[in-house]
Amino acid sequence: MLLNLPSCATFAIRRFDQYNSAAMEPLPVDIFQLQRRDPAAWSALLARVPETEDIIVTAVTSEPLYVTTPAPPRRATADCAHRLRRYILTLDGCSDPISFIAKQTNTTEALFYQLFGDPPGTAIPACHYAHLDGDSSWVVIDDVPDHYPSAGWMPDQVDAVIATLARAHAARWNQDAADLNHGWGVAEPIIPHFLRRPGGAYTWHELRRSEATLFDEGPAAALSRHAVQNAGRLAPLLLRAANGLVVMRDLGGWPGVLGESHLAAAAELLDDPVPMLAPLLDLPTTLLHGAPHPGHWRSTLFDEHYLVDWSESQIGPGVLDLVAFLEGFPLLHDEAADLHHLRLREMTPLLEETLVDTYLLTLSAELGPRSPSRAFRAALPAARCLHVLLTWFPYFAAWAADMPDRYTWQRVNRLDESELHHYHNAPAAGLRRYLAGVFDRFLRASHSL
Repeated sequence: MLLNLPSCATFAIRRFDQYNSAAMEPLPVDIFQLQRRDPAAWSALLARVPETEDIIVTAVTSEPLYVTTPAPPRRATADCAHRLRRYILTLDGCSDPISFIAKQTNTTEALFYQLFGDPPGTAIPACHYAHLDGDSSWVVIDDVPDHYPSAGWMPDQVDAVIATLARAHAARWNQDAADLNHGWGVAEPIIPHFLRRPGGAYTWHELRRSEATLFDEGPAAALSRHAVQNAGRLAPLLLRAANGLVVMRDLGGWPGVLGESHLAAAAELLDDPVPMLAPLLDLPTTLLHGAPHPGHWRSTLFDEHYLVDWSESQIGPGVLDLVAFLEGFPLLHDEAADLHHLRLREMTPLLEETLVDTYLLTLSAELGPRSPSRAFRAALPAARCLHVLLTWFPYFAAWAADMPDRYTWQRVNRLDESELHHYHNAPAAGLRRYLAGVFDRFLRASHSL
């Protein structure tokens, strides 16, 4: 028995550093036994780690968790009670319980943790169980404490998070998507390349068949055949972005946020995305989180920083993750908040440049002469344009379409902040201020391509 520790709380902290270095092996239990809170099953789970192999679990309780912090569209949604739970274990001979997080997720995240969660890589919570079953996959990971929520980060903490992101990218430098997906018996890669599609480019007919509704309603006119041929697996996403572009043009733009110059820049990239995609394809690839905005970070008392929710992990240039962080940074991720009740913090050009410098200096320290600092900086505008196109224009298609007509939309946007709450579909004042900055940066980036 592990009775010589000061307390089980101390053990719960130490297990992040003293985790089993052996590869994850099949367990004599299944996920359903763990979900039923079977103490014997949880004891078997702990027995995989030498430090806890003699510990006996005497009782297990659980509680539902909800993701309520705001996040950019397509990046994270609220998890319902049956999908994200905390399991609290009472241990024989220990006064303090320990806890784990069990999450129902997609195959991408389950395979990610199968490959990289045991032993855990940089910024990755330790994974104790991974069950691959499509969108009914499950993982059991460490319950990483968030002692310093992102809304209260100090400048040195932001620098530390960015440096951790750079080290995580350096650890999987020149990662190849084919290597990750080999041997799993699937036609489509589970952890995909951000752009390349194993079956080759979409044909116009194939895209029309898979996205018939969008073609029938007209936004396909904003996406050229040339774009489809060069967009790889992003073609359906660019088609949805084209849908958002058509919707916003029909509404006459968004006063103070999205003017004709912004819409014209988006239309030009949807017609010919090669100037945006080519700089990204020229960079070395790494393992990407896919949505590393501040709400997905957990910072502990020991200056450790972890990324949660790897369901959008993919292979691509690290600049995509960096831009996703930079664009998400102004959103303060407060509990019980959403995109219509926002507090913002300022993202100045100086602050952004400081964070980019921190990332590149850390990358150089890890990689030495292999670090592509100059090409990385040159690709920042391309990464920003792609991020905005794939994040916000599809969102406009679903959200702004609720506006009954152009006249109502323009009238709502003339209201002051105190009047906006009377309109259910009105844009929140915080969202309006935030997106004004997003599209100002987007326009300047598009001019740099």
